[in-house]
Amino acid sequence: MQFKPILPLAFILLLATSFSTARAGGTFDVTAFGAAGNGTTDDTAAIQRAIDAAKHAGGGTVYFPARTYLVDSCFPSPHPWFFYNLLIDSSNVTLSGQKDAKLLQGPKGRHPVLAGATEVRNTVLVFGFDSAIIRFQNPAYNGGFFRLKTTRAGAAAASLANAADVSHFAKGDYVAIYAWTTGDVIPTETSRVVSVDAPSGTLVLSGPLARAFQSPSIVKVTSIATTNVGIKNLVVEGTEPLAVTETFGFTAEDNRFVLNTAAGGRNVTGLNFNTLDGFRFSCNTVTCSGPAFSILELPQRNSRNGVLEDNTFEVRQTGMGEYAAHWRFTGNTFILHPDAKTTVGLGIGGLDIDFHNNRVEGGNLVGGGGFGSLMADYNAPDDYASYVGRIRITDNVFSCRADGNACLGLFAPDTVVTGNTITVRGSGNGIHAEGPLPQSLIIRNNRLTMGTGNGMVIVTPLRDGSTITHNTISGSKSAAGIFVASPKSPNSGAHAIADNTITGFGTEVSIDRVKHPGTKLSPR
Repeated sequence: MQFKPILPLAFILLLATSFSTARAGGTFDVTAFGAAGNGTTDDTAAIQRAIDAAKHAGGGTVYFPARTYLVDSCFPSPHPWFFYNLLIDSSNVTLSGQKDAKLLQGPKGRHPVLAGATEVRNTVLVFGFDSAIIRFQNPAYNGGFFRLKTTRAGAAAASLANAADVSHFAKGDYVAIYAWTTGDVIPTETSRVVSVDAPSGTLVLSGPLARAFQSPSIVKVTSIATTNVGIKNLVVEGTEPLAVTETFGFTAEDNRFVLNTAAGGRNVTGLNFNTLDGFRFSCNTVTCSGPAFSILELPQRNSRNGVLEDNTFEVRQTGMGEYAAHWRFTGNTFILHPDAKTTVGLGIGGLDIDFHNNRVEGGNLVGGGGFGSLMADYNAPDDYASYVGRIRITDNVFSCRADGNACLGLFAPDTVVTGNTITVRGSGNGIHAEGPLPQSLIIRNNRLTMGTGNGMVIVTPLRDGSTITHNTISGSKSAAGIFVASPKSPNSGAHAIADNTITGFGTEVSIDRVKHPGTKLSPR
């Protein structure tokens, strides 16, 4: 059975765009606030004045004519190792550039590493009240937690354990629901209150919850959340061009983010996204300048209801996670340059993830060992597995050299893989499936063209249950089209391996039927 998303794609798109329709105020041209835009004058203060003017007007568009704006001053954040150039700490503000408008982080716009610090983060643009502290889960900022009754996945409501506590909430409030209240990264559901039923102590939410929590708590984050912000048509170059934190309704469209790895000094490079709800990242390019390719962080910390479409990423490795839910990837290109420390080039671990019509390509995963992969549906400790599922990888193109590793790693419980084209050079495998039990995969209608590696490697140490049908696999006589690993004792359950077209291999399907007695194996 193929898993269907909890939320239809049209609803995800609505969530990711609806926040951006209510921009307030007018247009604030940075040159009118003193920005020279000549690439040599420090324009940091002038640009911040324009941003602050939009803030005091209740929102608006901060506009950048087609020039190069040097940001050559940096400022401290609450974290002693983190610094920034420009801060957008209010709602309803969009930064928008004329074609070729560029923000360039200068050498004085980066703070050196402090004594005792292991790294320094120097961010060009910070959206949100704070990029260094997660305020939603901190009682010093969130006003305190209120206990909820057990929440249910798919329900668009939450009930207070003490019905009288509902008086602290009102229609329009932004809220965060936590599985527990202590720790660093806590499973969280963010939403907005649509209505309040006082007699029952129930809050009706703007969308269904992704996960069920047994003993949750809720906080009102209206006063500390940033809403309806974005960046459009700008080139931003720096060690960390962009950070967005605790935001509802963020959009980035038609931008070019250049990660400067030449700065050195243990600068953190990449993008930094934490706790986003209803976000859209479209038609952007993320690339690197300097001697190396950087690691890129896709939205983390419970980010949900997101759309990434028609972007190009050229980085060392990238991924998402930390209780992500309801994401749609479509039309993106990922060009990955893994190094000796890379085990997964692109990780898409989350709940209800649709990875469709993308292109992923990359070089060899140095080190080998059979467990690395260019892309994986899951890359985290085993205790995270219960938060991952309903991942669909459909109609994509994968191309890689993965000697001793795999192009596509399937480690989540029940991933669906259909209609993909996978080309592997060298001795790497096309698909390596080995995940939490029971793992019941659907691998159907894919085309694999192999070098000297196996087309698929299926590892199920206790229970079989995957469906592998109607795939076309071509390769070398030195390998197997489908290799099913043998457990120590015979497995329960049954694989269905049928109607695959396998050519050029020494063995079409390598399987010990004694160890997999229930498997249904039939010719094409």
